[in-house]
Amino acid sequence: MTTRPHSTLNSDSATPLPSTPKALETLFYRFIELSRKLDISLPKVEYDENWSSKCIVDTKPDESGLVQWKPAIRQSDNIFADMESALGVQFHPDIINFYSHYWSDGIVVSHDSGEMSLIQIWNAEDEEMLKQNLLGHSFAKQKNRLPLTLFIGCTYHDEIIAIDNNTGHVVLEKAGFAAHKTIANSVSEFLNQLTPTLKPYNG
Repeated sequence: MTTRPHSTLNSDSATPLPSTPKALETLFYRFIELSRKLDISLPKVEYDENWSSKCIVDTKPDESGLVQWKPAIRQSDNIFADMESALGVQFHPDIINFYSHYWSDGIVVSHDSGEMSLIQIWNAEDEEMLKQNLLGHSFAKQKNRLPLTLFIGCTYHDEIIAIDNNTGHVVLEKAGFAAHKTIANSVSEFLNQLTPTLKPYNG
């Protein structure tokens, strides 16, 4: 019998997920299964007693100073409500759904456009840093009169992966410029195009 993705991530909700978190859940499931297949363990990250997370499943680090982790379901409303008020805009639901359903480390994935890093939120402090970075990014867009996008990762060619706040399309852009390429019509479509890897995330 095949284990369903939500069992691996300890989801206890019977309510069907919206398309974006469901696609993210499936990607995480594939990521975890890849780690179990190749490393015979859950994913591992360097232990830092000052950088804890609900994702960590080990009580203490191993002999290499590493701890196992996996994405953890989080229960939250719109974590960007204050940002929306500050900017005077309403965020596309996909940006809220992408960041608000799990605690997780970022992961490195493969795409037709090349390797990419996807951002996630490790803990509450990480969330606040992400918000500050997104706020700065958004203010710069407004100042330069560019369409609002909200980043979710980056490519290995220094391109930003972002969600177009108006259309929900996933786009590529260079810092300080408008998006120059659409790579998916929605976040769920984009996530379903990805192949997880076990390469270290260095976000």
